Amino acid sequence: MYKALIVDDEPKVRSGLTKLIPALDAEWKVVGQAKNGNEALELVRRDMPDLVITDIRMPNMNGLDLLNVLREYPVQVVILSGYGYFEYAKTAIRFGAFDYLLKPLKPDEVRDLLGRLKKEISKPVTGASAISADFHYAKLWKDWLLGIEDSADHLDRLRGQLPEGVKNYCVIAIDIEDFDELVTEDQWGDRQLVVFAVRNVAYEILQNREGLGSRFLFASASQIYFLLLGGPYPRDVYESMIYEVRRWVRISISVGISGRAGEFAELPHAFAEAREALLNRWIYGSGLVHEHGELANTEGNGNAPGYPSELDEALVLALREGDGARARETLRRFVGTVLEQNVVYPVFHGYCLQLLSSVVRYVHEQRITALVFQDELKPYEWFQVNFSADEFIRFVDELTAAAIDKAEWKKQQKHNRTLETAVGFIHRHYMQDISLNDVAGKAGMSSSYFSSFFKQEMGMSLIEYLTQFRMDKAKNLMMDPDLKLYNISEMVGYQDVKYFSRLFKKTEGVTPGEYRQFFYRKDEDDEK
Repeated sequence: MYKALIVDDEPKVRSGLTKLIPALDAEWKVVGQAKNGNEALELVRRDMPDLVITDIRMPNMNGLDLLNVLREYPVQVVILSGYGYFEYAKTAIRFGAFDYLLKPLKPDEVRDLLGRLKKEISKPVTGASAISADFHYAKLWKDWLLGIEDSADHLDRLRGQLPEGVKNYCVIAIDIEDFDELVTEDQWGDRQLVVFAVRNVAYEILQNREGLGSRFLFASASQIYFLLLGGPYPRDVYESMIYEVRRWVRISISVGISGRAGEFAELPHAFAEAREALLNRWIYGSGLVHEHGELANTEGNGNAPGYPSELDEALVLALREGDGARARETLRRFVGTVLEQNVVYPVFHGYCLQLLSSVVRYVHEQRITALVFQDELKPYEWFQVNFSADEFIRFVDELTAAAIDKAEWKKQQKHNRTLETAVGFIHRHYMQDISLNDVAGKAGMSSSYFSSFFKQEMGMSLIEYLTQFRMDKAKNLMMDPDLKLYNISEMVGYQDVKYFSRLFKKTEGVTPGEYRQFFYRKDEDDEK
């Protein structure tokens, strides 16, 4: 008699399969039901069924984790899932489950499955996988390697899970690229499905290499960690892992490898090295193997080129001079210079943030912070995230362009206000004897600078503007026949009527008398 265990969080599914299975094949009986993976594991340990049919999505321990744990038991696992959801996961499930059934269940498919399972169960047992045992210790590994408080006592318990006599250790870190995009509804739809798929393919690659030992440690977000027994493996092992994951589940991964740890107690340090090596994908590319120590760490190295401060200064100078093209070119030279040093990612990250700080400081100095740091430009957030060289260049390009634009806008606004102050003073005091020093003082500038500024903005010198304004006022006053020429001269700021007359003819081409005569004759002609 063959024994089956049904695991599903829906009571109707459990009771339906419990009745259906013995009705389809009398050699099968259902020995238990569980609503989640934790309950199922207890029943498996107690009853040792031949078959576990488990739903893929359940509270607490779901079907994927249960499948992983059950690999250490001589039990076949069949995954139960809805068609649309499971289509994305069936390639990964082939690494652990015997087969899958899709809801709604079809009796003929269940009967066929039970028959095939009896033949499979009759085959000799080939052994168990160590990854399932490691599942129980994932939380302990995670806490100890991350240095979580009160985790120091885990060391002895974890050491006991490994074979005796291991001389060297190495930690491998795997990062799943584009993780958030993979878990959207139109892709895999579930984070654990993605992790499970990659984890099992990677484990199969590691286990299939003779003479090499490994242990699954834990998974966190998009990253998966393994412990390699005996030190780093040949590089082709990791490259094969990347290739097979892309081949079987069409997912790209990057791999970070720690240095060799001679003692078990050194594993937290090796873990940190693996994570640091993995960071190098941000600057040297995804889908690659990154080994700790293969790149330079220039910090504290007196022979290394170090931070390119001259390019930092050149970029800020380009900002001050409003030269956007030079700022863009200097930024690319800066990043290229850093990358040519083959630095590790933390050094690259620190150098980039130092340059970003210089740009931010310039923005603050120009008092254009509120104008530049809009919703889409938040430089302070970059201090909390990882980024690639291309991403950094795109952001700083946008930031420097905004800084130059807003600095120029502010400068123009200031010029406009200065010009308005100067012109307003002239308009109020043109009838008085005012000089360049008087107007420049009101604008808050030196006479020489104001003279150049005024001519650049107005297209004429201050004297030319003042003379033209006075002549325009004089022409308006000449429309009053009761005003004498010497009165008009004094009213527009000239005490010497002869000097006024010469200036008027010079600017208008006629004498004041000729202008007045023409004006009155024009009126008479209009009346005719």
